[in-house]
Amino acid sequence: MRLIKPRFWETKNFISLILYPLSIITHLINITKKFSIKKNFKIKTICIGNIFIGGTGKTSLAIEINELLKTRYKTIFIKKNYKNQKDEINLLTKKGKIITSTNREIALLNASKKNIK
Repeated sequence: MRLIKPRFWETKNFISLILYPLSIITHLINITKKFSIKKNFKIKTICIGNIFIGGTGKTSLAIEINELLKTRYKTIFIKKNYKNQKDEINLLTKKGKIITSTNREIALLNASKKNIK
């Protein structure tokens, strides 16, 4: 597959000049995150995500990966709990164990306590 760089990446226009200060702020935030304390958990994790919100197949991919791994490992889904995603949570519940929480760190700690490795 040959990728072609869009022309607007090379040109400067009014919108790019307005957004430039925001890009500097974002860059500074990312630099400070590099120096934050990293937390290690006792369980192995696979994070499935992308920049799109819905309809890209993340849930079906997670189910397929779970099917492949559960023959060799104890597996569990960890899902950030959003009110509008009850259908997705119900689907994952039918396919395996699931922990939902508004905080992913707490969900990972709960999975560690349940001896999921």
